[in-house]
Amino acid sequence: MVLVPFIVLSSVLTAALAYTWPSPQYDALEKFLYEGTDVNGNFIAFITTHCVHRTTPASGRHPSTVAAEWLRLAYHDAATHNVTDGSGGLDGSILYELTRPENTGAALTNSAADFQNSSSKYISHADIIAMGAVWGIASCGGPSIPYRGGRIDATGPGRTGVPEPQQDLASHTESFRLQGFTPTEMIGLVACGHTLGGVRSFDFPSIILDPTGLNISTFDSTTKYDHAIISEYLNSSTNNPLIRVANTSFASDLRIFGSDGNVTMKSLNSESAYFQTCTTLLARMLNTVPSDVTLTEEIELLPVKVWNAQITVVKSQLIFFTLLRLSHSTNVAPSVNRQVKLLWCDKRGQFKDCTKITNVASSQGGDFIPSTSPLTESQNITFSFYHFAFPISANRSVSKFWFQVDDGDGSAPVIHDNEGQGYVFQQDEIIYVPLLSHSNGPAGPNGFAQSFDFVVGIRSGNNVSRAQILGLDYTFQESGAIFNSTVDLQHNITGFLVEGYDYYSGQVNTTGSVLTVDMEVVVGDVSFAVDYLPALGMVGVEELLSSDQRSLINNITTTSSSAAPSPTTRSPSSAVLSLLPPPSIYPALLGIFVSLVCSLDH
Repeated sequence: MVLVPFIVLSSVLTAALAYTWPSPQYDALEKFLYEGTDVNGNFIAFITTHCVHRTTPASGRHPSTVAAEWLRLAYHDAATHNVTDGSGGLDGSILYELTRPENTGAALTNSAADFQNSSSKYISHADIIAMGAVWGIASCGGPSIPYRGGRIDATGPGRTGVPEPQQDLASHTESFRLQGFTPTEMIGLVACGHTLGGVRSFDFPSIILDPTGLNISTFDSTTKYDHAIISEYLNSSTNNPLIRVANTSFASDLRIFGSDGNVTMKSLNSESAYFQTCTTLLARMLNTVPSDVTLTEEIELLPVKVWNAQITVVKSQLIFFTLLRLSHSTNVAPSVNRQVKLLWCDKRGQFKDCTKITNVASSQGGDFIPSTSPLTESQNITFSFYHFAFPISANRSVSKFWFQVDDGDGSAPVIHDNEGQGYVFQQDEIIYVPLLSHSNGPAGPNGFAQSFDFVVGIRSGNNVSRAQILGLDYTFQESGAIFNSTVDLQHNITGFLVEGYDYYSGQVNTTGSVLTVDMEVVVGDVSFAVDYLPALGMVGVEELLSSDQRSLINNITTTSSSAAPSPTTRSPSSAVLSLLPPPSIYPALLGIFVSLVCSLDH
């Protein structure tokens, strides 16, 4: 028999990043930045898609865009930095500063509300504020601003000092110096920000004379992120309200732009020069953080991403599931003949570590419209998702897995194997069972917003010295407090979960609305944990089940066997578990559960 040679895909990007799965913080930041959905599946980036305008029931469509508001929020947060002592910067302190005169306006309060329920232990409020600026600029046709995570949220307000239009040039120059910018960079940064949005009469009645308070005068004549702010200033066609204003004490853009005799403005009067300068200056602005904060490396798109690898229980059957995300150009659709297979090794038993048998599951996937953020869309990239869910036994389990992608066009299949290491499944001593977990709604009179009952499986026969849930909720609170609760898991001796696992449960009451949980069991003196589980995105799945959401697992065969495809040989296996396509539902995880429950009812 002649074996078809495989190609190992070693992305230049992935190699450059030295990314190895799992990397929890990087994975969380990358997913939010490029898919636009937070830990609970809320599509936050959609708010600014296609450079949309903010609308309100009272006034209808405003001339200002959401992107302009999100960029302004980021700058007003960063502007409190003090370069001399290293304090302040983009640290989320703006959430405590919204009542200050320097932060007047609904734009900032609206933007803060957009983001307040999406932070988590891996993504701070400040990280999301910075991300919003990146999304907003991209949504309006602007450049891709390099993004880093790792900001630490302040627990109170920072110093005052956001520039105001009535201040003189010396005051503005000093303010920007404290932020870390030279006079030339001040001109560039203002021009890079004021291509979006404008001045609202309700917030600045001395600038925009409008008794209704509803009018907004925009900085330039276009909605797009472009250099019209520059060209219209230089050719004197501008209607920028901070240039053409009756009371010249408010003409701050005029003073700043002309402060060097228009040398800087003339140098920026092309799209290429403008975009290049704005990319640099805005990245610096977003990376302006307190001196004791170390940001992550740049969060770049992972061409191949594994998401939500879990062992769980569905209808008393132990199930392994995961999702593979592949990136591709919006101009090139994946092959209609593409077949994606997941290969895995047993963790226990006679076939441990792929001794004699390598297991294989197939998925056709890619049958629903994925969410992509404005940043991803601006780069003409979209995703195909491939779902895998298959029964396993506790006495075999899963040690590691990898993927084979065959486009069915005569080219050699491609292996995705985590740079030759395989995707190592970290532990199976404790598992989460979302289909038996549920939300109880409001938790009663003690100030809690919600109550959750969690069901957990712990491997039978273990000498359990501690089993607990750590609940974290980063919903913004004026006190700066973070909800943090540790709850012991109780062994339900009479309850049956699945062969090989004992039934444990625990209740977490939270004061917020963005609960995530970590689950831990200590066996002897060794800790095993399941990390970063979204309560709202995982529980209550049964409520979504319907008869039309059916996708059957069938043709299960494991009679064939072969040696494991090692990182050097990568030989195929004929042991196949065939899965039909999953339902068109997002998040994909819910579709997997729906499919399994329906199939196990048959």
